[in-house]
Amino acid sequence: MNPPLPRPPAPAPRNAPARRPAPGPPPAIDLAVLDRRLNESLDALRDAYSPAPDAGGGWYHELTRPEPGATATAIGLLAFVETARPFEHFDEGLAFLASRQAASADPLGDGGWATRTSLGLPVVEATAWIARFLARAHCDLREDAPDLRRAYRWLLRNQNPDGGWGSLLGCPSRVWLTCLALRALTQLNPYDEAVERGVEWLTAGRTASRPAWGPTPTSGPTVTHTAFALVTLAEARPALCTERLLDAYDWLLANLDPEDDHTWIETYDVSPHGTASSPVWRLALWHYGLPLALSALLRDPRGPHGPTVARAFRTLARAEITAPRRTGYPGSGRTSLWKLWWRLEILIDLTRVPLAGTGDVLHWLPDATVVQRAHARDRPLAALLPHRRRLEPVRLVRRHWSAVLLTLIGAGSLTGVASGTWGWRDFWLSVILPMMLAAADESMKRRRTPR
Repeated sequence: MNPPLPRPPAPAPRNAPARRPAPGPPPAIDLAVLDRRLNESLDALRDAYSPAPDAGGGWYHELTRPEPGATATAIGLLAFVETARPFEHFDEGLAFLASRQAASADPLGDGGWATRTSLGLPVVEATAWIARFLARAHCDLREDAPDLRRAYRWLLRNQNPDGGWGSLLGCPSRVWLTCLALRALTQLNPYDEAVERGVEWLTAGRTASRPAWGPTPTSGPTVTHTAFALVTLAEARPALCTERLLDAYDWLLANLDPEDDHTWIETYDVSPHGTASSPVWRLALWHYGLPLALSALLRDPRGPHGPTVARAFRTLARAEITAPRRTGYPGSGRTSLWKLWWRLEILIDLTRVPLAGTGDVLHWLPDATVVQRAHARDRPLAALLPHRRRLEPVRLVRRHWSAVLLTLIGAGSLTGVASGTWGWRDFWLSVILPMMLAAADESMKRRRTPR
């Protein structure tokens, strides 16, 4: 149910930019912290589950609101599927999604799901998420589950002629919506011609001076859209490894701040009757770019950039995830399912990161294992390990003050003996007390230092 992250074969050697190690402690990810944050996320979802008034139950994207929505319910159930954890209300969630699937004589409207702001019309924003969940959960054989084949046909019929997806057929293609549709179709049928056309739309126009993605093909690039496009391409075409793709990974690494959550809202108007008609509604997408960027960097064909990954993980794991509190009236909460989900997805990704990929070298040391990436296999192991810090006189004096003091006193006393100012008896009397202090200080240090 939970295969490891796909890794393309090692690419041909290439003049990749030098990756300088980030300042601070060596890159590390505490798996105990990862597991704790994972369990906290699932506990928060369990506590936020709400039954629906008509059938089943689920979640709303604002977790403190009691009335569930279709997209949020699919994502909440997907969290338990991806972590292979049981959920006591799974069947009720399926029943809720089945009750919200659109049934229409119009082929363009049958089989999808609507959002609360789409006036009852099925849209990609909901249908792609729910179809991906149903495929990942292997619910196509369950009689009480939504009809996955109808959802699959809805996505195919609402693909634009240019190969991308808007909210529905005829709406301008957008990067985020195309990625959503491609991720769903990749789980349903990765060999469908629609997937190839979507990949072509997504990769068209990439140049050395414009390797990244923005909300639309003509807008400026963002960390969030570039990361989502790279994650989507890694799923849809795992063996894809072009120079432009590597340029996109380099752009993402250069423009990502591991201390910044990259949180923002993408809004756009939807005209279901064509671009010539007036917009009927406005949709908003909540973006949390840092966990998405971290997911993308884990899929770099050359291997993840360890220092950046570790710093981003520390940022995401810094805050505990607590169950939302309901105050009894709608709109009072600020706990977002989107923020919880994107953090949860990168935690799941980190648990599946393979130790090594094709072309890598494993060095099995007595107390550690070092993975030497394929692009650096010709470098000596010593050049890959962290270098020792430069000698810091002030820190050395603070740590070994007693030995320094004894040395200074001994040197001064010897100078006095050599000049005839002191005798040998005075010399020994002057160094006995510092020697005792130095011995006591070193003894205490050894007791404090763990073996």
